Amino acid sequence: MPESHGPGPGGVSLPGPGPHGPEPATRVRLRRHEVLRGASVQQHAAPAAWNRLQVTPAQVSTLEIWRQRPGHQPASIYRLEFESGGPASVFAKRCDAASAQVERTCYEELVPRLLLSSPTYFGSIEEPDGTCWLFLEDVGRDKFSAHDPVHRALASRWLGRLHRYGEGLEAARTLPEAGPPRYLQHLRDGRARITLNSGNPGLTDAEREFLSETVALLDQIESRWDAIERACVGVPETLVHGDFCTKNVRIRHEPAGPVLYALDWELAGWGIPVADLAPARGEDTTLQVDPGLYVHALGRSQSALKPAAIERLSLIGYVLRRLAGIDWESLSLGFENPVCLLDPIASIRVHHRSLMRALTRAGAWLR
Repeated sequence: MPESHGPGPGGVSLPGPGPHGPEPATRVRLRRHEVLRGASVQQHAAPAAWNRLQVTPAQVSTLEIWRQRPGHQPASIYRLEFESGGPASVFAKRCDAASAQVERTCYEELVPRLLLSSPTYFGSIEEPDGTCWLFLEDVGRDKFSAHDPVHRALASRWLGRLHRYGEGLEAARTLPEAGPPRYLQHLRDGRARITLNSGNPGLTDAEREFLSETVALLDQIESRWDAIERACVGVPETLVHGDFCTKNVRIRHEPAGPVLYALDWELAGWGIPVADLAPARGEDTTLQVDPGLYVHALGRSQSALKPAAIERLSLIGYVLRRLAGIDWESLSLGFENPVCLLDPIASIRVHHRSLMRALTRAGAWLR
């Protein structure tokens, strides 16, 4: 029988479903998400898993398919809406066991002890195929923007608290490596995969030449890795979110004011937290935090850090996250259909330009 994990009878309880009549089965598109209603909802695995988890089942009225992948790698994401009398909307995430274990550790053992604002975690349930469901409160659509000073202030305090108090959590030390060593492995894996696929007949000569230039750039960065490590000396290891960026951070306006909520802890880990300070995608180098506010939130635990050092660490994080991006995009370079290669090549070009720009900004200290 599938195993479930959650707050238990003393945790989050939900009212039963309200009265409802028969509804015809419908299958429509809402924006970019597929939407299921009626009988087709009840046949889906997400509501079934939700009802196995909850003490009092709630009738799902609408299911939005945000992302659905074979094998649920990357994770499949669904949004559940309920009949009158049920809870507010909930996100259901189905992922592999390893990713689920990291997220469960964060939601069940770490985040509550840090007193960080976080979506309500309703629990998890395992499936016979080894995948796992996690159920979380929907905290809205307003995404974090590093260009909004209010958002940056919220992020500075939230990340400062995470990094300050996460340092003292023993359970966080059991998480995967999340500092520079993780990204050195990304560099090496991405480079090896690009090299392996350099003879792909689906590549044009120009694309093949560009990928060769990318390999040379990765070689150049690896040759400077000792400079990256030196720049991180004195920064304590701590709990790292690992994917703190626009797509994973929401701002909800509540009676007391705006509140920041970070989602998706599957890349969380233990290490030097430079990745949390830098945007994940694109060529924008805007800092995600205000250095002064972030240092103040860190308090005495990391008193040696100064705002100028935070800017340098953010630039390192910017480089590291683009190394991860190249690695992930390289997974798609094995397709021989030229059309299937367009997106990964385009994404690697963006990461390549971003790395070149970061190295120029870094100047002599990263040479």
